Amino acid sequence: MYIFDALKLGKFAIVISLFGIIIGLSSCTENKKKKNAPEPVEIPDIKISLKVNRFEQDLFLIREFDSLSVNKLRNKYGDFFDLWCLKLSGIATRSMLIKVDDKVTLPTSQELINNLKQYTHDKYMLEVFSDANKKYSNIEGLSDSLTNVFSRYHVAFPNKKIPSITTYLSPFYTNITATESNLGIGLHAYLGSDYKYYPSTGMPLYLIKKFSRDYLITDAMKGWLDSDYMNDTADQSFINQIIYQGKVLYALELLVPEADDTIKIGYSSKQLDWAFENEQNIWKVFVDNNLLFSNKPKLYLKFINDGNTTSGFPKESPAKLGAFIGWQIVRSYMHKHEGVKLEALFNMNDGKSILNESGYKPNKN
Repeated sequence: MYIFDALKLGKFAIVISLFGIIIGLSSCTENKKKKNAPEPVEIPDIKISLKVNRFEQDLFLIREFDSLSVNKLRNKYGDFFDLWCLKLSGIATRSMLIKVDDKVTLPTSQELINNLKQYTHDKYMLEVFSDANKKYSNIEGLSDSLTNVFSRYHVAFPNKKIPSITTYLSPFYTNITATESNLGIGLHAYLGSDYKYYPSTGMPLYLIKKFSRDYLITDAMKGWLDSDYMNDTADQSFINQIIYQGKVLYALELLVPEADDTIKIGYSSKQLDWAFENEQNIWKVFVDNNLLFSNKPKLYLKFINDGNTTSGFPKESPAKLGAFIGWQIVRSYMHKHEGVKLEALFNMNDGKSILNESGYKPNKN
């Protein structure tokens, strides 16, 4: 994200016995998944008004690029137009900026007009536009989902601004872009994990697996929350890092209850089961290695960064085990403090206090 984060009776008895153990473990895991899980925010009777603007359509359907057509696009999309040109598509450079009335802006120069024309006539970008347009030709379902999610968000965060939504395309650099008042959704990142051009980007498979529509809504809400609350300073302690990620996952439970937990955290079903079954062991590693209050990213980054698995754990373990533990800590804290609202939770910056007041203690299997 860019921000401007049996055969014989004896044998038969053994089979039945083992089956009972498997069922028992499965039931235990399901119980752990539901432990301290919150009830979602109800959609209010009067929903917010949310419009989804289609920047990529307005751009690629321009027949003649000139100062008039470009300024029309600029007037409709405001600062997002400059952001897209400079950061998302790379068709403009900082050297093209000028200062007008104490504001730095991107002028409608002939160079910009030519670059826009070249970009929209590029063979591959035209193909991506065509494919995205087919997949998202009817935006009504997406718009309804976003309206429901941000209506819940407005209930949970009454003092926060509701963004305008803008879809766009770029050369696979970003998926979600948040500014002060706009939430950009890069449709190029949600064309399906089997989309033909993804392998050629050089992105790892664990990321490509998430390039589907299933992840769009949760990614959008994560991006909007991050734009307001994420503190990405390098000297943040491990506990603060994982508590923040836990807050986001907890918020997704409240705001996007339609999404499966596997989508919220980016795990497969087997990986999520593994994390719950091994929760105590994960926690023990954090405690025994004095990681919780460490300010040394080199020691704990492998528990925060995304990937195929977590180094030092079995190959079936997922990545981001820190986020998983942070999620369970926040669940425990909010269960014990039912009067705390979601917005108040996000305004708490002391991860150590949240941990101490959570009563978090993972149980043995």
